[in-house]
Amino acid sequence: PDQARAALQRALQSLPKRKHVSVITKFAQLEYRYGSAERARTIFDGVLRNYPKRIDLWNIYLDMQLNTPQHHLTRALFERVCALNLSSKKMKYFLKRYLEFEKSHGNEQTVEHVREVARQYVQS
Repeated sequence: PDQARAALQRALQSLPKRKHVSVITKFAQLEYRYGSAERARTIFDGVLRNYPKRIDLWNIYLDMQLNTPQHHLTRALFERVCALNLSSKKMKYFLKRYLEFEKSHGNEQTVEHVREVARQYVQS
């Protein structure tokens, strides 16, 4: 793990800046699978703080988080992405994924909460 982090630092020093996000994201994915999920979340949070409108990054982060049994963290992540000011097409996609997640892992209240979030988005 420490060697991988050192390799990431060397890669960021030698690669052009435009490739940094993809390398960091790939490293976070590997960290999720083989290392610490908490460290991977921290990496994703840092990247998304700098690039909040990058839907591809949100999707990767959500995909990784959906594979964990920590549903409260997945819900929090969905709430974060639904709080963004996105286009209706992008928001529809995330709300649909959120609803599917709650239908399979939640209860009536959580499903209704997602529907309420969708109603609020439509009204705004």
